[in-house]
Amino acid sequence: MIKKKLIKRIFATLLLALLATPSGVFYFAENVAEAKTKPTKWQTMLEENKVDQSLWAKYLPTISRTEYNKVKMKLDGKTEVKAQKKSKKTKWQKMLEKNNVDQSLWRKYLPKVSRKEYLKVKKALRSMGLGGGSLGPTIRIGLFSLNPNADSSDRRVKVKTVAGSYTVKNLNGTVLASVSADTVTDIKLEKNKNFSFNDVEVGNKIRIEAADTSGVIKIDNCKNDKYDTDADGNRFAIGCYGDYDEFRGTLELSQDDEGTPWVIDELPLEQYTWGTGEIGDCVHEYYKLFSIVFRTYGYRNLESKKSTHAKHNFDLSDTSSDQIYKGYKIEENYPDMKRAAAETRGQIVTYKGKTALTPYCSWSDGRTRNFPGDYPYLKGGKDKYGKHPTKSTKELKDEGNHMYGLVANGARKMVEKGKTYKQAIAYYLKGVDITGAY
Repeated sequence: MIKKKLIKRIFATLLLALLATPSGVFYFAENVAEAKTKPTKWQTMLEENKVDQSLWAKYLPTISRTEYNKVKMKLDGKTEVKAQKKSKKTKWQKMLEKNNVDQSLWRKYLPKVSRKEYLKVKKALRSMGLGGGSLGPTIRIGLFSLNPNADSSDRRVKVKTVAGSYTVKNLNGTVLASVSADTVTDIKLEKNKNFSFNDVEVGNKIRIEAADTSGVIKIDNCKNDKYDTDADGNRFAIGCYGDYDEFRGTLELSQDDEGTPWVIDELPLEQYTWGTGEIGDCVHEYYKLFSIVFRTYGYRNLESKKSTHAKHNFDLSDTSSDQIYKGYKIEENYPDMKRAAAETRGQIVTYKGKTALTPYCSWSDGRTRNFPGDYPYLKGGKDKYGKHPTKSTKELKDEGNHMYGLVANGARKMVEKGKTYKQAIAYYLKGVDITGAY
């Protein structure tokens, strides 16, 4: 009996609540019947990236990861949906970005591109013709340093273009001036290590950029006294090699980690290969061989920077401590070098899938030497092609012939006798492959 009375009271209370509503619709308090659902992190990410709600409203009130990914697929590249927490880039992704590889070829491997996936992309690029015209990753070459305590004339760098216009930018990328071809720009290093443009200090970095990749910049007052001053290549004289004073790409004046001001040439790796200068007149096959050797050296040092340049704001010097680089006039004086590089574009020496170390010297005494460390492809042996006809071992070593790896005059003799560049490389570097890096 008591239980029945209790049920009747509850029913009566609910009926009164129904009759009391203006609309005649039964409802509980808003905080009970319409309690808000907390947004999922996937909804939050869509909102933060300002993705049109019409694309995901149907998944409310709780958007799952699967639904979030469906929205990403619908976007089809129109909007990049950023991850709530950025994943650390793998070195393989960094290499793809550095080589300017179209992201559509590797986006599906994100957020972490593995070595296996990187190799898949390389294979796809090779099937497309080694990257469809890519000039390769950007490399920075230290041309010479500037001394803030030198005479005023030795702290000035005067530049102009050989062809085409150029822009002058400060450290923030702000355009200070657009300059027509042949007009000289005078940049001065001040005593406080800042640079001045048109007698106005603009900070500790300034860039001179050619209008396009075919542009060539000339250092109009470059001294002809280039030489090494440090066994490790840390300091060099102010100047160029003779009249080799023209350079592709962008010239940058900036300080390294030790506060030393440098003049740097920044350009694609292929154009760097065109301007390497440790070569003379020879048969075409020899140019092809050395285009691969030069490119491999540059590419390897982009993957893993040399310890001697750890504090520098560039990748390689232009001296024999790395590879002699003379710039654009090599193209003019040795046009076959550029043609050979075009024919081998993107090709490097590898050993078991990794970029090989490719040391070389001019002559041997009839034998090459074991390179220090674990380099199975750099084991010494008999050299029947590169032996100097008259000089002793001591004389050769005194002239800088370390006799590791490839012997240039031996390789030259091989290709002149009809061997291919691949055969010459294989003779001196055991078990290596020639593969396309981009």
